[in-house]
Amino acid sequence: MRTAAALLCSALCALLPAVPTQASQPDFTNTAAFDNSCTGLKRSLRMTVQEQQAFVICKDVALIQHIWTFVERGGKRLQGSRVPPGEVALAVRAELTHAREQIRQGRQMLERIRIKSASDGLLIMPATWVRDLNGDGTIQTAERYFFAIPARKDSPLRVGTPSEEDDYYAAEYNLDAAIRLDQADIDWALSYHYFTEALLEMALSYQYRAEERVSRRSLFLAHPEGMRRAHQLLVSGMQTSEKMRRAVLAETDDDLEWIANSRQANTVFPVPMDDGDFRVWGELMAHLIPLAQGRTLLPKTDKMAGDLDALARLCPAGQGFSIPAFFQQPPRYPLELMRDRQAGSYCRKIDAAHPVTGLYAFIQTYADKPDQTDSAAMRYLRRLLWVN
Repeated sequence: MRTAAALLCSALCALLPAVPTQASQPDFTNTAAFDNSCTGLKRSLRMTVQEQQAFVICKDVALIQHIWTFVERGGKRLQGSRVPPGEVALAVRAELTHAREQIRQGRQMLERIRIKSASDGLLIMPATWVRDLNGDGTIQTAERYFFAIPARKDSPLRVGTPSEEDDYYAAEYNLDAAIRLDQADIDWALSYHYFTEALLEMALSYQYRAEERVSRRSLFLAHPEGMRRAHQLLVSGMQTSEKMRRAVLAETDDDLEWIANSRQANTVFPVPMDDGDFRVWGELMAHLIPLAQGRTLLPKTDKMAGDLDALARLCPAGQGFSIPAFFQQPPRYPLELMRDRQAGSYCRKIDAAHPVTGLYAFIQTYADKPDQTDSAAMRYLRRLLWVN
């Protein structure tokens, strides 16, 4: 969970617009300056580009604190007590609704930011952002280093509970990391906001009904319009990711970079990215974007497994699964999708106008390489998660 939160946070803490005019430029290079920059910060039509970035950082960090506090306090309340499932569902829904609104505000700000010169971009040092994330009045070790950036190295993705050892963070994190934000970084954060907002929209499109006797129908579609918004957000996120990839490849400066191309050495991005990584990233987007837009279809195949393959198997021979159709007419009871007669409505005829996606072949080509061990796969997954 911490990995996902850290990724979200890095994205959230990466930039955005809005704020009233202040006497000095926002400063995010130490904790005291962070507090001063965020105090009283509000959206305004009269804002500098630096204030816009500050608005997003402050709002996203506040959201991390809100979620962390909710999870910890909720977990303690559930220990040794019998809280009705319906009550838990309502509390979770309220938290997700709050998160969606905060992410949406950040996303709308990011869409407006235009960094035109190095002086427009804020200098940030995330490891100095020490926050009381769970609201208990103390700063634990994991909280102290939560916003620190992992050391730059090519290693597998590891998921576990946060360490409470200072030596661990000194060895595994870049505690002096400094970033001068540029427009590509804004797009990096924006794509993460798109994806996060899409996930929240999907979750809030459905509601839990504790009194439902048929367990498979306890989760039901309550807000289909949310799924349609989610689809547009997902497509926008992919398109922004590709835009950002091209922008990073075109960069010629080398000034305290975040994500960087192979010619830029002054970067603190946690995973090294060479020309081959950027090429694979581009190939993946070239398959995902038309699939998400409905220009290509998912066919049934014997060589793939997982959720996408399960969806494709809903369609007869000669037809493929349409991603937009699924979001436009989402299943009323998602837990019954595989046995629902409605599932066939997501299938479209495979023809010249709607060919089979090349995603399966792309994945298979990568999987068939002799060096693709489980460790290598986890290493590449770490790369994909940080890139977005």
